[in-house]
Amino acid sequence: MTPRRALVRQLLLAATAIERGDPAAAGIVGGTLLTARHEGYLNTVVTAAPQMTSYLIEHLPQARPDRYTRQLSRAALAVHTARQGSTQSRRGPVVPLTEAELRVLKLLPISSYLQIANTLYISRNTVKTHLRAVYQKLGVTSRSDAIKRAIDLRLL
Repeated sequence: MTPRRALVRQLLLAATAIERGDPAAAGIVGGTLLTARHEGYLNTVVTAAPQMTSYLIEHLPQARPDRYTRQLSRAALAVHTARQGSTQSRRGPVVPLTEAELRVLKLLPISSYLQIANTLYISRNTVKTHLRAVYQKLGVTSRSDAIKRAIDLRLL
């Protein structure tokens, strides 16, 4: 079995664990990403399974920031956007986002709450307050859903 084929197998197993809500999913994904990093794979990771792409969008901002994780995060967002294609919703939120909420939202896919706070020179609690408002205005309940919705609305 080729290294790429073995990685795809690992990615599909990780996607299945994510889909089932398996508590071991984080460990499986972590091991898979170590293999991908070691072998130098990026596009294979984000294109093998939609569940993996969504998982990466939601969880990579909490990972140790380095070149590979930043590239992986950007690639996952690009693939997700491409998959949305013509099914994107063009309707915006009923209540428009404030400038402060937009600044926080733009950093959400690539930063943790603490990183957002440090970048914008605001407190972590202020970040949480802005995100609560963003989630409510976008009609979502999670980080990954907010990112997906913001992409759909071309806010990101």
